Amino acid sequence: MKNLNKHILLPLLFVFIVGISSASENQTTQIDSLKTAVKTETNAEKIVDIYIDLSDLYDYINPDSSLAYGQKALELSQKINYKYGEGTALFLISYVYDQTGDWIPAIANLEQAITIFTETKDSVSLIACYLNLGVLYSYGKDQVQALNYMIKAKNICEEAGNTYGLSEAYGNIASYYEYLKEFRSAQLYYQKALDVDIETQNIRNQCLNYTSLGYSNLKLNQQEQALTHLNDALELLPQINDEQREIEVLLSFINYYLETADLSTAKNYIERVNKLKNQNNLTKYEVEINYLQGKYYLKKKDFKTAINYYNQAISKSKELEKFDYLSDYYTEAGEAYAGLGQYEKAYQMNSDAKAAFQLLKPDEIIEALGNFEADEASKAERNKIMLEQQLASAKMESDQFKFRVKSAFAIVALLVILVALSFFLILRKKHTDELKANYNTINRQKLLLEDNLVKLAEDEQNLKKLNATKDKFFSIIAHDLKNPFNVLIGISDLLRNEKEAKNTEDFDVLIDGMYQAATSGYELLENLLEWSRTQTGTIKFEPQSFFIHKVFEINKDLNLEVAKTKGITIEISEKKTMVYADFDMVNFIVRNLLNNAIKFTNRNGKIELLAKKDDEMLIVTVKDDGIGMTQEMIKNLFKIEKSVQRDGTAHEKGTGLGLILCQEFVKINGGNIWVESEKGQGSSFHFSLPLSLS
Repeated sequence: MKNLNKHILLPLLFVFIVGISSASENQTTQIDSLKTAVKTETNAEKIVDIYIDLSDLYDYINPDSSLAYGQKALELSQKINYKYGEGTALFLISYVYDQTGDWIPAIANLEQAITIFTETKDSVSLIACYLNLGVLYSYGKDQVQALNYMIKAKNICEEAGNTYGLSEAYGNIASYYEYLKEFRSAQLYYQKALDVDIETQNIRNQCLNYTSLGYSNLKLNQQEQALTHLNDALELLPQINDEQREIEVLLSFINYYLETADLSTAKNYIERVNKLKNQNNLTKYEVEINYLQGKYYLKKKDFKTAINYYNQAISKSKELEKFDYLSDYYTEAGEAYAGLGQYEKAYQMNSDAKAAFQLLKPDEIIEALGNFEADEASKAERNKIMLEQQLASAKMESDQFKFRVKSAFAIVALLVILVALSFFLILRKKHTDELKANYNTINRQKLLLEDNLVKLAEDEQNLKKLNATKDKFFSIIAHDLKNPFNVLIGISDLLRNEKEAKNTEDFDVLIDGMYQAATSGYELLENLLEWSRTQTGTIKFEPQSFFIHKVFEINKDLNLEVAKTKGITIEISEKKTMVYADFDMVNFIVRNLLNNAIKFTNRNGKIELLAKKDDEMLIVTVKDDGIGMTQEMIKNLFKIEKSVQRDGTAHEKGTGLGLILCQEFVKINGGNIWVESEKGQGSSFHFSLPLSLS
């Protein structure tokens, strides 16, 4: 993810006999003092503490020394069973591995530290470990796991009242919204993180969150606010004296000037970043620097140089297994290839970008964030109810006090008016009847509240489904509908400007590419329109009696030429049976299932269109002997929130939306749809329809 808060160090609150706690002392002086202290110290736990402080101080100066002292602290802690020292040493060792870009041992050491701090119930150290582990996982493919660690750290922060960790958790969560291009939500959580940092006067994190807010502003076309936030970050750098944070701020300025087309200023910042990176051997930033250099040369239309830098960024990302922005690198590399007129290569880059985007499982990230937002809403509601209960309790205590005062006066009054005892008894009976009536009212309200809670839970589930549907719809529009048009525009532009292109060997390839892109785009658009009609309720349901055999023949004729190109035979069951259903919907279902069967059937394969009666229903089957599906694919096949997409046997494209529409139409006609398949053994799609009323 972009602009993640990389780490928070554990609060190393150790007291040493030589007295070196002043933050203003020079690091070299501190290191020398610690080395002197460890020679004379006899307490094993204090020796561990000194090793840990040495590892921490060497962190930016000499990673090898930092790692060596961390290992010493770990070995001695394990020997004397000093749990806090062992967990802290593992944390610092992980940090050194992260600094050198070695993520696997960094994760392994952090997971061991978490086990120890969970055992010792050290919530402060657990916050740091979960935040760092979330960052490390975010470098790779398991983004949902990373996000869950961030959320877990946030929850521990809130329970423990740890505002420093809360800032980092907010910033990390914001980065996932940023990855999904939800920049307004990202801006909201970056602002929350900044508010916490300002309150706690955490200058280092303030600098990072100003940078992150600037990036969000830039993506929301708020250029003036973006520059203001970046300048705020720049002004804080002298107070931090951290080369890594300085590089992060300068990278954000490069991105800003590239987006605003100020290429000369962007070039100056690129030179500053490269110099700073080389001076401090901070190779972990090579991916981001190469990417921005590629972006710079792309803006200058020096496409060959841009491609070189993009390829370096892609190669390094794969080497480090750092996939968070790999999709962007492929996309912009595709633009550079298109600029050179290499449209086949550009098309390949776009395909790789789509695959890289799906590699991080964006649908699962969306689902995890949806669950997170639902939990936050529920938590806010619980806090509201708790506050109301506290207010009600305070009111009750006040009422009880008033009642006791009134009772005292009543007793005095009772002694005075003993002669009116009979009248008092009547009033008492009336009061009892009122209490019973109030009890019955409260009981009815309790039952009503329970019903409302059940309905609220149902509404929450429906809202999650609607959010998933919306996100899938926009994902299809943003990533699937865009690619065919990019290909059509690129190839048609080549044919329009390069008059001799039709005489080259690539002409047939280009025409085939245009046909595939147009077919894919038209099919997707047609399915989107049909799907939107089902969601808005504008589609008409007009059932009638007809022979299912007629639908088979229409769609066999419609797809006959396509099937012939792959040598596929289509066979129709001879038995003619009438059904009572909407003809157009059934025709769409059969057409879509037959089209899919052709798409995933190998050359010289066979497809069968079958129908048989089952009680009051007709079971329609589209059967093929193609490549089949796994059980995991079958499980997600009819779910709008899941993305089940793969190329056909002739590289045909699809979105999976057609099957969702088939399911909708089958339900409207009062039937069910299901599939039987095994990988490599073909597939059989079945759906049921009512038999004719006659």
